[in-house]
Amino acid sequence: MILAMVASAAGLAFETEEERQAKQAELDAACEAARQVKIIATRAQLVEECVEKKQRPDRESCERFYASYGQYSPNAPALFYDLPACVTAHEYSRSYR
Repeated sequence: MILAMVASAAGLAFETEEERQAKQAELDAACEAARQVKIIATRAQLVEECVEKKQRPDRESCERFYASYGQYSPNAPALFYDLPACVTAHEYSRSYR
């Protein structure tokens, strides 16, 4: 009886590769959604500041300048991977390596 319970519990602890990949994809999507919310809000704030301070000739120029804000580029790292959803996704990916 005890052996059956232990075996049953152990079976629940192991995920199949397919389940693991599905969960990782779900966590990664949650991370990216959280990042995009933060990026969009910050980008809008930066564009407004650019327009108010006349850092560029017009709003369209400010929007183009900040269009890739927060995304990875050779000159800048991607931002906001420190959000809780991203930390969770990263920790999960490290847990099965």
